[in-house]
Amino acid sequence: MEYYQIKRYVVTTGLSVNTSLDHKNEKIKMATDWMYQNYPETTTDKQREYEILAESNLNWTLVRLPLINLTDESFKTETSLQDCKGENISATDLGKFLISQIDDETFIKKSPFLYNV
Repeated sequence: MEYYQIKRYVVTTGLSVNTSLDHKNEKIKMATDWMYQNYPETTTDKQREYEILAESNLNWTLVRLPLINLTDESFKTETSLQDCKGENISATDLGKFLISQIDDETFIKKSPFLYNV
């Protein structure tokens, strides 16, 4: 990405990626453990993706998501750098958030949870 001078990188991932800011609730901790037990390779890969981004000079945002509901409906959303307090995110709300991140600098070099409330 540096070679091609790509200025912004926004990517989605699941709840199981851990960061130093996390204070995950018990339900999210259990879900993370379950992912490592049942899908160790892909879960480890996603964690490594975060680590590579964290070590890079890129303007990245890694959005951590709960279950995505495939709906046109929109609901109130929240973000948190520490915990996922919602169980779902609508595809519409996810799309709006991802587009907003192209120009929004709030979460550059950060990994917010995004969820509906």
